[in-house]
Amino acid sequence: MEKFNYELLQSYQSFNTIEEMDQAVRGFLYKHKEELSEGTISVLTQIWRHSVKVIGVSFARNDYLAEQANVSRRTVIRALNVLMEKGLIKKIPTARKTGKQGVNILIIQPFDSIEALKNTMTHHDDTPEVTANKTENKQSSLCEKRSIKPYNVKELEEPTADQLDVSFLPESIPQEFVIAVKPFFNAIGIYELWKRVLLVYRKMKLKKDLEAVIDRVIYAFKQTVFAKKRGKINSTFEGYFYTILYSELIVEKRREMKHDYYDFLASV
Repeated sequence: MEKFNYELLQSYQSFNTIEEMDQAVRGFLYKHKEELSEGTISVLTQIWRHSVKVIGVSFARNDYLAEQANVSRRTVIRALNVLMEKGLIKKIPTARKTGKQGVNILIIQPFDSIEALKNTMTHHDDTPEVTANKTENKQSSLCEKRSIKPYNVKELEEPTADQLDVSFLPESIPQEFVIAVKPFFNAIGIYELWKRVLLVYRKMKLKKDLEAVIDRVIYAFKQTVFAKKRGKINSTFEGYFYTILYSELIVEKRREMKHDYYDFLASV
């Protein structure tokens, strides 16, 4: 554990300019915002704001972050854990001159900018088309010169929805959810169900991040499958899943409200 001082802060500077730091944080939010709770985003915003004196480095205490973000201290700790797990924040503990634990240094890590992320996505999207065009041109040239019969057109067709496996899914969908759902649905089906999950999560406005309640999401899915097997679903599978998940997350919302109430009483 290192002793806290200004020279130590300077040694951890992670960006040359504020603009570089801003691009990294915006890129992170562009990729992960849908998975983050409002509380986590508020905490990140405060860390971001307090990382300009030494660019990319903050030493704001948890209590101060909680006050500025208008969240509980518990939410700050959860938010920091999520941001560290996703690789945006690195935490360095420090010691006071007396040897006791000091403040934590929070370091914003480099992350791809929005432009870089878009270019990466575009590159992946364009590659099959470019490859196909090159193949077609090569086949035409060979046919003209050697009178070779071209490949069957079906071999160049795009894969159907049933042929898409889980490797085609966005990385933002948690693997726990994919593993639970893939025995019953293809990639398109999993993606559509995950959209329902995001819809319910946003409506609940939970302080917890979505990953923190993924066990409730999977439980709701399993209950929906069980109801389907028993012939208890009169509407659509997706609609029934939405209803079960809503009832599960509303319980989490009530728990958060209860904790907030106790936090309020403790502060009075």
